[in-house]
Amino acid sequence: MNVGEPSHTAIQVAACRAAHLRFDPAPHLLEDRFAEKLLGADAERLITSYADGGSWILLENRLFLPFRGRFGEDRIAEAHAAGVRQLVILGAGLDSFALRRPPELGGLRIFEIDHPATQGWKRRRLAECAIAEPEELEFVECDFETTSISEALRSSGFRPQAPAIVSWMGVVYYLEKETVRRALAELAGLLAPGSAVVLDYQLPLVDLPQRYHDIFAQQSAYLLRSGEPQVNRYRPAELREAIGVAGFARADLPTREELHQRYFAPIASQIPMSERFGMAMAWR
Repeated sequence: MNVGEPSHTAIQVAACRAAHLRFDPAPHLLEDRFAEKLLGADAERLITSYADGGSWILLENRLFLPFRGRFGEDRIAEAHAAGVRQLVILGAGLDSFALRRPPELGGLRIFEIDHPATQGWKRRRLAECAIAEPEELEFVECDFETTSISEALRSSGFRPQAPAIVSWMGVVYYLEKETVRRALAELAGLLAPGSAVVLDYQLPLVDLPQRYHDIFAQQSAYLLRSGEPQVNRYRPAELREAIGVAGFARADLPTREELHQRYFAPIASQIPMSERFGMAMAWR
């Protein structure tokens, strides 16, 4: 990450969300009309890099990243319906949920936790676009290399005694498994009963079709140059066990078939659903 700039990952996630809205037919998995604005002056180049005719892996990301956001936001809505009024977004990047929060999710306090460089960029872009920061949103700066999640949240208005839903999307595969284990245990110890963590994970390369093997070296080199290599992968049973060992009461890991039926079957996109990733919920 360069000083004063957001992470490469945060930029690409926003670009995919904007590209999904521009290039894919309705109904969309996620309608993020703030993503393009948050990208800044380089928005057009970033978005068009995901246009039709490009690499299949970029097209796959164009659909997967909005889906990941949609999956998380559906879980947030379910938690709100169950009475949860705190949302923590770990590694928030250029996430715009706080700007798009549906009226029916009133009373939801949102805590965005991320590196100061990414948060600084985002807040400058909001000011430059004359987009007001929502009153219910609290930015919590955290350098995860020096500050724990608990320390960051305890320095904010977060109430550990009240249930919360934690969104931990697009982060786990950039962390060593021991770091993931410690973070899950920390969250299990911090969160009140009735809380949940929603996250995604990447599957082992050996379990994936050949096309992923063919592009693995190129993709790994690209991420390494960006300073954000992906360093771990889980099978569903392994992640389920890790969640239980960390202290959570239950883990839900929907199958690819279940996710496809709910999210991909109803849309008109010709881009296939990614086979690299899975989704999980950890219940406190």
